[in-house]
Amino acid sequence: MTTFQKPFRKISLEMKSEGHYKKAAKSYRKSEQYIRMINLYPTLQNTLIECKNEHLIE
Repeated sequence: MTTFQKPFRKISLEMKSEGHYKKAAKSYRKSEQYIRMINLYPTLQNTLIECKNEHLIE
């Protein structure tokens, strides 16, 4: 039986620069995933309004 192990990769606990995170956020806001999520907000808001007075848990 052969087992394959991923090489051990040391994870750094140091934070990256503020500029790095700002650049990542700017890039994410242009992503398809982010745009789809934002477009779902009205659906979420309407669903919450519709369920406001419901007793969903007994």
